[in-house]
Amino acid sequence: MRAQSKQFEPEVVEDRREITPGSLESYVVGLDLGKSQDFTAICVAEVIACERLHWKRTTFEHAAQIVGRRRTYRYRVVNVHRYDRGTSYPDIARSVQGVLRQLPRPKFDAALFVDRTGVGAPVVDTMREMGLVLTGVAITGGLKVNRPRWGEVNVPKAVLASSLDIAFAEDRLEFTSSASASEVLKRELQNFRVKKTAHGNETMEAWREGMHDDLVLATALAIWGAEHRYRPREKPINFSMHR
Repeated sequence: MRAQSKQFEPEVVEDRREITPGSLESYVVGLDLGKSQDFTAICVAEVIACERLHWKRTTFEHAAQIVGRRRTYRYRVVNVHRYDRGTSYPDIARSVQGVLRQLPRPKFDAALFVDRTGVGAPVVDTMREMGLVLTGVAITGGLKVNRPRWGEVNVPKAVLASSLDIAFAEDRLEFTSSASASEVLKRELQNFRVKKTAHGNETMEAWREGMHDDLVLATALAIWGAEHRYRPREKPINFSMHR
């Protein structure tokens, strides 16, 4: 009986991944509400729908072929702003309303995510009474995200921090120089880190005591919100591999 010959498998000589430029899908806004003498900060980011492509080329092939693709999103921070200390919550609410009215609507309406931790709850109620559609985010400890009711979600600070960390690591987050407080935000980011505690939990902490985190949290609210917002079901990507 003849031994079965081993099947020949061409050697992989090229294996790379890339994210396509994509197209603008919508905007997302994060609002970190400070106490009366603290800063309140807002972040506005473009949500760009892209594809993550996986290319391969094996021996004897002249060019690489797409062997996998999936949807992904890039985020481009177009504005971050820190309100002056003492700015009243009604003034902030009207400012946010004005920002949303000025944003284009490329495909979906802009999504607004507002910190409702502590003093934020009555402000969120006021903004809703003004007609703003938003998600109130209570920033918590631990690692579990839960949604107690419609329009509200409890998100651990570590999860918000990780959303920024992952977007950075995957090259899906960028900042424009036109953002009024972009340089301040970059300095804040440099003074923050995602840290593993002795219990294995991730916490977001200032690199040095006394550093503000309002712009970072506003950006984290926007990015986490964009990653988890509701999107109408879309047709699957039609793809067949050519080998």
